[in-house]
Amino acid sequence: MTNDNKNTYTMVFGACARTLLNIVFLFLLMEGFTYSYQFSYELFADLPAAAASTEKTNITISAKSSAKDVALLLESTGIVNDRYVFLARTYIGKYNTRIMEGTYILGPGMTPDEICQTICGMQSEETS
Repeated sequence: MTNDNKNTYTMVFGACARTLLNIVFLFLLMEGFTYSYQFSYELFADLPAAAASTEKTNITISAKSSAKDVALLLESTGIVNDRYVFLARTYIGKYNTRIMEGTYILGPGMTPDEICQTICGMQSEETS
């Protein structure tokens, strides 16, 4: 009878462990889908960081700055919410190779496309 109890406990424990692993896997899968949806929405929606903001900031981009450096600078000054979304936007729009050095007037009320066009010299908001 002792051997039957061990087999029963082993089967119950195995079933519980598989169920727990399935729940954890399902949770991680749902979180991944949620994060992917949110990232994609922010990437393609072209929404400003703060739509009602009229605040403007002078941003200086040096000649050695990469698109990653610019994205980090814009996130640290509050002009964009997520540097990774902005960086992906520059690569999708092929702005990453056209970023020009200079000082630009940018604000959180600008859309990512407006920011990219400004720092690539496609708009005449460059101050020097």
